[in-house]
Amino acid sequence: MKKKDEVKWARFIEVFGRMEADLVESYFKAHGIETHLIQEAYYQYKLGASMGRVEILVPNFQLEQAQKLYAESGWKFEITEDDE
Repeated sequence: MKKKDEVKWARFIEVFGRMEADLVESYFKAHGIETHLIQEAYYQYKLGASMGRVEILVPNFQLEQAQKLYAESGWKFEITEDDE
């Protein structure tokens, strides 16, 4: 396992809502995939921690595995351009 400071993070998906992000994060961690969540402070302040866009990052060396697990899950949490 690489040290945290050596990990290159890759954008996996962006979801709307902390609950969805936490679910994906928990699922990935159960399968040995590290995650890093980024949520804009504005949304946390104005709408509450559970609302707003959350970007899910994974280590670049685990991106392919994360994509496969997400596809197998059947979830459709990712924000698309149609959601704008």
